[in-house]
Amino acid sequence: MAEFVIFFFFAAVAVVFALVVVLHRNPVVGALSLVASFFALAVMYVLLEAPFLAALQVIVYAGAIMVLFLFVIMLLNLQHVPEPGTRPVQQFLSYTSCAFLGVGLVYYLLKHAVFENLPAGPFRADARAIGMEMFRAYVFPFEMVSILLLAAIVGALFLSGRAIARPAAAEAAAERDQRTKIGEEISR
Repeated sequence: MAEFVIFFFFAAVAVVFALVVVLHRNPVVGALSLVASFFALAVMYVLLEAPFLAALQVIVYAGAIMVLFLFVIMLLNLQHVPEPGTRPVQQFLSYTSCAFLGVGLVYYLLKHAVFENLPAGPFRADARAIGMEMFRAYVFPFEMVSILLLAAIVGALFLSGRAIARPAAAEAAAERDQRTKIGEEISR
């Protein structure tokens, strides 16, 4: 009975903080709410008797990935920009379509995914099985995610508008050109 209470408490915590991630306007608050949601998921992994997955959840997602997210958020130096007013018809249609999508997703999960595809045997979550499966069947998606994260960092640098450090020779040439322009202006 206590496990059910703990599970539903942390499930509610995960859902509430996931909603905060989506609905809050401050990106730092959203990122920290995502960390809280990750910790709630780690507790649920412990309740499923998968301590290795819980440790991976905390170390990889709540640790490394969120540090990367916070680094990109701080690098972008997002300023508060006033948003234009919304149109009520579009807002109503977006809320209605999201509600229909959510109801349809819950219906599908309850009817097909949850009850028909339950695993037959015990749940295995040891490091060897996860590593073998990841590097046997999921090598390509694993590498694509790393390339995607690298592209996200490069895109964040590009969107932040910061100048990329130039080599010393290029800086010296730019300084020399600046001096010649100033000298020409003085001589006139």
